[in-house]
Order: sequence, then structure tokens, then C-alpha cells
Amino acid sequence: MRLTCLGLFVFVLVIYNKRSPVLSQSITRASSPRWTWTCDAAQRVCRKLQMNSSLSLASEARCRASCGPETSLWPLPLSLVMGGVRAAEFRPDLVIKNIGAPSQGVEEWLSDAIDFQLKKLSIGKRGGGHSSSLQSVIAVEVKTDGLDIDLDTKEDYELSVRCDQDANNIQIRADTYFGARHALETLFQMIHLDSYNLAFLVSCDVTISDGPHFSHRGVMLDTARNFVSVDMIKNLIDSMSYSKMNVFHWHITDSQSFPLYFDSLPEFAEFGAYSPEMTYNKWDVEEIVRYAARRGVRVLPEFDSPAHVGAGWEAVDSSYTLCVNREPWEDWCVEPPCGQLNPTQSGMFDVLEAIFTEMLGMFGVKQFHMGGDEIHLGCWNSSEEVVSWLQEHGRGREEADFMFLWSSFLQESVKRIEKAGMTPNLVYWTNGLTKPEYISYLDPKLFTVQIWSNGQDYGDLTIRTVAEAGFKMIISNYDATYLDCGFGGWVNTGNNWCSPYKEWQLQHGNDPYRLLEMRGVNNLEEAKSNVMGGEVAMWTETSDGHTMMTRIEPRASAYAERLWRGPATGGWVEAERRLVRHRERLVTRGVPAETLTHGWCRQHEGKCLARDAGMEPFF
Repeated sequence: MRLTCLGLFVFVLVIYNKRSPVLSQSITRASSPRWTWTCDAAQRVCRKLQMNSSLSLASEARCRASCGPETSLWPLPLSLVMGGVRAAEFRPDLVIKNIGAPSQGVEEWLSDAIDFQLKKLSIGKRGGGHSSSLQSVIAVEVKTDGLDIDLDTKEDYELSVRCDQDANNIQIRADTYFGARHALETLFQMIHLDSYNLAFLVSCDVTISDGPHFSHRGVMLDTARNFVSVDMIKNLIDSMSYSKMNVFHWHITDSQSFPLYFDSLPEFAEFGAYSPEMTYNKWDVEEIVRYAARRGVRVLPEFDSPAHVGAGWEAVDSSYTLCVNREPWEDWCVEPPCGQLNPTQSGMFDVLEAIFTEMLGMFGVKQFHMGGDEIHLGCWNSSEEVVSWLQEHGRGREEADFMFLWSSFLQESVKRIEKAGMTPNLVYWTNGLTKPEYISYLDPKLFTVQIWSNGQDYGDLTIRTVAEAGFKMIISNYDATYLDCGFGGWVNTGNNWCSPYKEWQLQHGNDPYRLLEMRGVNNLEEAKSNVMGGEVAMWTETSDGHTMMTRIEPRASAYAERLWRGPATGGWVEAERRLVRHRERLVTRGVPAETLTHGWCRQHEGKCLARDAGMEPFF
């Protein structure tokens, strides 16, 4: 009986071993690789071939590191020169930092930036198979002392990689920390893990001169519809830095919730947050601002008004708001719950001034977004106080009269933000005031206009009106940059209002200059010079911190290349293989980015692109 049981045990163990994924994996690793990778030098493509005696063994990473290293870069640098096609081993444990900086603060930030990249490089990778003791010297030279990214901060850099028998010599030069940080991102995109010998490799004999075309390259995140934790916001900021985006536009309050805690108005968050745990205090905000700066990102705060308010305003006089939670909501606002400010109440402006003061103290005074979209004139028209105010000012109840009221609200709001300590540098969404007949109510010396109008609707005069009036512009036309589009409706059945889904080719091809050219603006060159850049937008009615990154990336990265390279941006066919690879890098670095294709297409570049799609494949 014992022998029979022992035999049965051995039999079960043998069967388990055959089926065990762990043991199978070890057997696979011990066996010789079945595939090798060769460089098609003419097409700068690595081809996957079955291994045989006539071929040299090379991993995919080794091939890619030497066969067109630019195919791993996102965004593609403006100037890249390669002196050869080779790679050298790069040992993260043998990196020598040689930092030349005008202050200890800049030196510390640069050292931390290198450490950050080294840590991300090794996540999920076991690079212990190095046969070389070659050191890598990363020499960074920064000229200026600033650590505060501003609207006009220089982000250009120069990078060179030279490999010899003594060391890998990497040279970075930049005017600012932020340019040097971008250079480090580019460098580490050229470092790969050779899975055949578990050694990291760096592309050699590379010279890059690079810098952004547009100064504003952003992601707008709404944390009012659904709360997003500080750690999840940091993950977004990290992801932005990997494609050199530099503005985190934070839509932090709305009619649904008011999660921002103020020392002077604590009851706003107490009434307005979804729960005490779903709030941001000033230390949270300051931590995010500091964290973002180290990643080359500035934070643009938005306090939306006079519409999109309601939550939190229970803390003050109820006369300061109108139409809050009014039903049926379709009659009083564009989405539930309703709520607008009452511009006739002077006490309401005192509250606004307190809010502005607290927010500027947390975020700084570089730039402030005042919202301004989706005013519901019917709400104001339903208020006896508003109607009486208009009559006292010789006005009636037509659209033009309510625009006069709106402009009065805006003028007083600007005064209050000045009293709060800011020389106005403000941003406003396109709205009723950006119509041709009302655009004069806005001052282009004070306001930059963020355009969310449909870029393909040439009958809409908004873009042309804003451009010809001389405003600086941020381009976020919803037909290409709204990343919440194409998902299920939340106030009805079917898809949401801005469907269909905006595929990455739309963001990559969303040329701000083309939007102006197609409208025949009279001051085309001036208008082009007034384009600050653009943003993708992530509204969160049907998304939250757990799902947002699959919707944001890699589509935000697609727009990032357009904004970085400007008119030098190539077509989507050339970009496809690089974005597919960038998405893999995002996942490796802990960003749950949406996949663009399957593994076979990734390993066989260009083979999945249909020739009848209107473009020839790149090879």
C-alpha cells in the first residue's frame, strides 16, 4: 500500500512538473533562443527571423538599440544625428554623475532626476547579466538657477552619447533644469534590456539637439465629478513627463463636488466633498505642485464660474447661488446637478476673493483658469433679482442683456483676483462671450482663450473670432482632444454627447495652425504666433482614478508629439511603431496605458497597416 501511494505521488508530481508554468519557464530560459533579430538598415526596421546556423543571435532590444535608435523615442527629437549603428552595455549600478549647476538646489534636483530614471529603468527587469564593468558617466551642465517652471521657461537641450573602451560618455547641456530633465528622458528611452543576456544596452554615437515648438503642452483632469487620489494624480504627472508634456490643468471644483479644503472657508469642503476622505488640503496641493515641478510640469488651477457651481456653497448665503439642484435639470443646466452664481450679490464676490486668495497661496500666481463655460441664460432669467438688476441698468431680458450681466461679473471677478494678489494672467474657455458680437467684453491683455469648439465645424465662427481679436490660444477642440468621448452615456442610453471615440491619430494630427488656415483668418501669422499650444481633456463623469489612465494614455502622448514638434511633426504611419513602443514603455513604468495593437504587429513593424487606408506603409 505504501509503495502504491508513493508511486501515485511520483506520478502526480511528474504531471504537475510538466504543467507547472514556473518549471516550464525555467526550461524555456535554459534552452537556446528560437528567434533572432536582424537590422534592415535601409528601412531602419528590426526583422524577427527563425534562428539558424547562418544567422547571428541577437535579441530584439540589441537590434533596436543599434538599428535606428530614434524608433524608440517619443516625441521624436527635432534633430538627431547618428555616427554609427552600435550599442554598448549600460550598467545602472556603475553610473557616475558629473553635474555642473549654478546652485546646490539645481544640482540636487538633477541628481534626483537621474535616480528617478535609473529606478524606472529597473522596475520589473532583472539586469544582472552584465559581462562588462564599463562605467557610464552622465555629465550634465545647466546654466541658470531657476527651479520654478513658468509660462516662458526654456526647455531646449543638447544630448550626446559616445561609447569607448573606457566608459560611456553622456553629455547633456541645457539652459534650465527643465531642459536637462527632458534630455534625461530622451537618454533613458534609448536604454533597453537585452532579454537574452539580461544586460542593459545604450545606443551609441548619437547627437541630439531638441526643444519644444509650443510652450503649453497639457492634460486637463477633472477631479470634481469623480475624486482622484494624490497618488493617482502623481501617476498622471509621471506619465506626462515621459512625453515631455508640461502643464497639468487641474479642474478641481464643480457643481457635483467641492473637494478643496480652505483654512478660511473650511465648511466649503465639509459641505461640498463627497466624503471627508475625498478632499485635498493645502499640503496635498503643495505636494502635487512640488512633485510636478520636478517632473517638468507646472500646475494650472481652474475654479470654474459663474456656472458649474453649487456643491460647497451651502456654507454661505443661499442667495449667492441660483438654480442649485433644480429639477428637471434639463431646463436649468447642461448636466446634473445644476447651479450658477448670482452676479447681483456683492457678498458673493467677497467669497470669491477669499477663494482666489487661498488658491493662489496654494498654487502660486503664474496663471489662473477661471472656467467660464456653459452658462445657462434661462437660469439667470428665472431670477427676480437678476431681472431687477438688469432693469436698473437699463437692460432687458434678451441674450445681449445677459451677456452684459456676465461681463459685469467678469470685471468684478478680475478685480477680486487682483486684490487676492495676482496680476491677471487668466485663461477662459470659449463660451458665449467669444461670439463675434460679444468678444469685445474680453480683454486679450488679460485672457488666454482655451478653445474647445469643434475644429471641423467651419460654420462656427468661434475660432476665427478669437484668433482675429488677437487672443493667445490653447487648442483643445473637442473633436480631437476630448478623451472621454465615445463611451457610454450617463444621462441617457447609447453613447455620450461627443462620440465617437477619438483615436490617437486624431490627436497626433491635430495641427493648431491648420485649424487657423482652414478658416482663412485675416491675421494668420499673428494668430499662429498667439497659439501657446494645446491640451487633451479628461472629464470624469464616467471615469475615475482607477480607469482614467487607460483613457488618457497613450492618446495624450500622441498630442504631446504634435505640440513638441509643431510643423515638423510627421504622419501617423511613421509614428505608429514609435507610439506602440512608447505605450510598452509606459506600462513598464507603471502607467496602465491602453494597448494600441497586438504583440505580433508590435514585433512585425508595418505589417499590420492596411495599404487601402489611404497611406503607404513606412517601409
